[in-house]
Amino acid sequence: MDFSRNHRFMTLIGCSFLCAANVTNASELATTASNAHQLTIFKQQLGLYFPSHWRLAHSEQIGTMFSAEFVPQQEFLTSWSSLYCIQAFKGLANAIEPELFLDTFASNYQQICEGEVKYQKLGASSIEGKQSYSAMLTCSKMPHTHRGESKQDVAMGEIGHYTVIAGADDLFLLHRSARGDDLLSATHFSVTPPLKMVADITTLR
Repeated sequence: MDFSRNHRFMTLIGCSFLCAANVTNASELATTASNAHQLTIFKQQLGLYFPSHWRLAHSEQIGTMFSAEFVPQQEFLTSWSSLYCIQAFKGLANAIEPELFLDTFASNYQQICEGEVKYQKLGASSIEGKQSYSAMLTCSKMPHTHRGESKQDVAMGEIGHYTVIAGADDLFLLHRSARGDDLLSATHFSVTPPLKMVADITTLR
C-alpha cells in the first residue's frame, strides 16, 4: 500500500485531535463484566479493561480509520482529566513502520501544542509476535480540540503514553493520557501504559 494515499489519516492520528465528539450507542460496546469491554474493530474483537466508572465517549469509523475514546463517567471529551484511546488503520501495517508512524504523530502533536513539547522514545518491542513501538509525549499547554459535549477553552498540561502495533494487515495506535493544571510543567507525572488495559492482543490481525 502506498503510504502517501493514507496521508490524510496522519493528520488525525491522535484521538485528542479529532474535532467532533458523538456519544456512541451503548449497544456498540458489549460489557462482559463490570470493567471488561469487548470492542469490535474491523470485525476483530479486542478486550479492554477499565475502572467501572469509565465510559465510551466517542466512537467512529471514517473510511478505513476507526477510533474509540474512553473517559471517566462524569467527564467530557472537552474537559477530561484522564483519557484512553484506540485507533485502527485498515491495511496500513505494510505501508509505514510503527516508529515512523509515531514520529509523524509527534510532529503533528508539536504543531498543535501551544507550549513546550517533549517526545521521549521508549523503543521497539514485540507484542504477541507483532512489531510495536512506544513513546511518551508531553505538552505544557495543550488546547482543547474536541467540540460537541461541552465547552471549555482553557489549555492544560498533558502527558500521554503511546504504543503503535503493526498487525498482519492493520495498524493500531493505543494511548493513555492525563491532563490538568498541575501538569503545566509536564515533568513529574506518569500514566499507565495503554497495553496494560488490553486483555488479548492476539485477536488483532
